[in-house]
Amino acid sequence: MPNKFFPVSIDLNNKNILVIGAGKIALRKVKTLLDYNCNITVITKEVSEEEFLELEKENKIKILKNQEFEEKFLKGIFLVVSATDNKELNDKISKLCMSKNILVNNITSQDNMNLRFMSILSNDDIQISITANGNPKKAVKVKNKIKEFFEKIF
Repeated sequence: MPNKFFPVSIDLNNKNILVIGAGKIALRKVKTLLDYNCNITVITKEVSEEEFLELEKENKIKILKNQEFEEKFLKGIFLVVSATDNKELNDKISKLCMSKNILVNNITSQDNMNLRFMSILSNDDIQISITANGNPKKAVKVKNKIKEFFEKIF
């Protein structure tokens, strides 16, 4: 039976976040996390998305380039995003994190993780998070419908 996820909001202020991988999906996750005042470190063998380097120059993230993931990187980490293009590695990282009670999002699985990112719709007064059981495209579609609705009434 697949994991059943409980929707919750978490304060990430000053929390240490580790992102493994520097591709397109990892960049999307990092950009989402940047809105929440957390300390982001990216570990990667190579930077696939140039925007990572811009974020590093702006001191928004720290990048450890030419690095393989090692268990020692988990020390003091609150949340991990396992975002490599290697499903087996992502699964290994995810299982290790869960065994250490570290929150982990695995981009290559719908269930082998204990945290899912949600599609977020927010303004100054309201924040709505949408999940579609691991189907991000469906969640974005629902978010856009809700956004249309709110634009009509506000």
